[in-house]
Amino acid sequence: MRTWGTVVVGIVFAVLLVSAVLSNTQDVIVALPLVEPWHTKLWAALVASAVFGAAASLILVTWPLMRLKLQSRKHTKRIAQLEQEVHGLRTLPIASDAASSSSAQKV
Repeated sequence: MRTWGTVVVGIVFAVLLVSAVLSNTQDVIVALPLVEPWHTKLWAALVASAVFGAAASLILVTWPLMRLKLQSRKHTKRIAQLEQEVHGLRTLPIASDAASSSSAQKV
């Protein structure tokens, strides 16, 4: 069912994109700082700005997620080390039990 929903959303998006392209065919001048202005179609400028915005958003969202993922990996390794240490301490004999068993054997 999820794949059908994805297909429907993709078709709706494609129809909206084609509609935007067909209704925005005017020529515009794009002027950006430090770049010479150029002529292009309005739909191309809209699509380019949407792609640029999506890429910028992806970068801004990915950076904190990567930091958290690295932090999680570090904590997971530390937890594994501490669990191994606890397991090693559980297998050691207790000092008072060892002393009483050795004195009991001497009698």
